[in-house]
Amino acid sequence: MLHHLMIGTWTPPGAIFTVEFDDESLSLRLIKKTTIPHDEPISWMTFDHTKKNIYGASMKKFSSYNVVSSSEIVHHASHPIGGHPQASSSDSNTRAIFVLAAKEAPFNVYGNPFYKYAGYGNVFSVNESGGLESNIQNYEYSPDSAIHGMVFDASETYLYSADMWGDKIWTHKKDSETGHLTLVGSLSASSTGDHPRWVEIHPSGMYLYVLMEAGNNLAVYVIDERTHMPVFTHMTYPLVPPGLNPKMYRADVVFLSHSCRYLFATSRANSFDLTGYISAFKIGPVGNIERQLFLQPTPTSGGHSNAISPSDFSDEWLALTDDHKGGVEIYRFREEFLARVARLDIPDPGFGMNAIWYD
Repeated sequence: MLHHLMIGTWTPPGAIFTVEFDDESLSLRLIKKTTIPHDEPISWMTFDHTKKNIYGASMKKFSSYNVVSSSEIVHHASHPIGGHPQASSSDSNTRAIFVLAAKEAPFNVYGNPFYKYAGYGNVFSVNESGGLESNIQNYEYSPDSAIHGMVFDASETYLYSADMWGDKIWTHKKDSETGHLTLVGSLSASSTGDHPRWVEIHPSGMYLYVLMEAGNNLAVYVIDERTHMPVFTHMTYPLVPPGLNPKMYRADVVFLSHSCRYLFATSRANSFDLTGYISAFKIGPVGNIERQLFLQPTPTSGGHSNAISPSDFSDEWLALTDDHKGGVEIYRFREEFLARVARLDIPDPGFGMNAIWYD
C-alpha cells in the first residue's frame, strides 16, 4: 500500500514536499515539491480534522493551504503573528513555531509564536472550507513566555501548553461555543531550568507527558480531576543515555502511537558529530508508563528537527525527519522493536521539519 506524507522547511524558500512510502517495497520517493510564499517556510504543520487543509507556522505568519490531493496543495491565506506589536515586525526574531487545529466545532486554529515578544497565543477562525479566516483572540501567557507545544484533552475542553522560556506548564479552558480560551492556571517545571518543550496527553485524560528540552527527560504528570491542572508524579525518564553532557543535547517531541499503547520521544544533539536519540515507552490502559522499552541513537544529530511522527492508522509505521542532512525516514515498530526501513534525502534548504501522514 502507498502512503503519502507532507513535510516543510525551517528556512526559505517556502515549500511543501510530498513523499510517498510504499509499505511493500519499503521505499520512499519524492512525489511533488509545492512552491509556497518564499518567506513563509513551514517549520510546523498540521492537518485539519478532515485532512482537507494544512495549517502552518510560517516564520512571521500563520498560514493555511487547501489539500486537493497528495500532489495538489493550494495556498489559501496567511495571517501575521498577533499579540505583542513587535512580534510580527521584521526587526524582531519572533517567529511562528507551532500550530494546533481543533477537531471539534468551531474548528479554530491555535498558534504559538516563539523567541522574543512571544507572550501571547493566537486563535484563528476558519471559513466553511477550513481556510484561516481571522485572528479572533490573542490570549496572554506572560511577557517572558515562549510556548513551543500544546495539546487539548480528549474532549477539547482544556488546553495544556509547554512554556520553554517561562519554565512552566499552562492550563486554559476552551469555550465550546466560541473556541476562545480563558486561563485556569500555570505550574512551574518539575526542576528549575528544565524548559518544558512539548506535551502529549492520554485519551483517558488522566496522564500528561511533558518533554523537557534542557532536562532531556520525559516528566509524568497526572491531571487533577477537580482543577484540571497537572500534578507532577516525581517520575521522569531519560531521553539521552546516562553520563553524557546534557548541554550537548536538546529533547524534541513526544507523541502517542495510533493505539495509544506506546509513546515515542526524541532528542537532538547540538553537534553534527553526535547523534540524537529516540525512545519508546509501553503505556498502560489509563495512561501510566509501564516501562521504557529502549533508548537508541538516530542516524544524525537531527538538527532543528529529529521529529518523530507516528502514523495515524497503525502502530507499525513512524516517520522521522532531520534537517542535519535533510532527510525523511520510515521506521517499522514490530514486537516492540524499532527498525529503519527507508530513507529519502532531500537536500533543499531547511528541509526536514515534521512529517504529517496524509493517507
